[in-house]
Amino acid sequence: MPLDYAMQIELQGKKYYLEQAALMEDSSFREIFQSLAADEERHYQFIKQIKESGLYEYQERIIEHDVAEVFGDAVENPNYVKIYQKAVEFEDRAVELYNKLAQDARSEGEQAAFMMLVREEEAHRDLLQKVLDTLQRPEEYYRNL
Repeated sequence: MPLDYAMQIELQGKKYYLEQAALMEDSSFREIFQSLAADEERHYQFIKQIKESGLYEYQERIIEHDVAEVFGDAVENPNYVKIYQKAVEFEDRAVELYNKLAQDARSEGEQAAFMMLVREEEAHRDLLQKVLDTLQRPEEYYRNL
């Protein structure tokens, strides 16, 4: 069932983000992953609510971080690059899944709920991509490096 799969994806995302948060020495990186994990838990609970009751009560929340603030005097770190590449890929899969579920929705409420999840996952992906871009090309973001 698509909702079961979506719930599984959200739990996998939460687990991944919590694992990465635990590995982060930098508190700003840790905070990003903790925020993403919290959102994945909210998404899981929301999908579970849809599955169990058909209700679509959910308040959209878009995470925003100033990537420049996160980095300060950051330098390229290959481990961080791999972590963020995987996170971007995860978010891409979530966006694809929720777009498909929205297309297959049986009601306007269901479609709206999945499109809202698409927007949140896209915001996650965009944030992670900005971090990844900064890690891979710090000279573009920090001209004085």
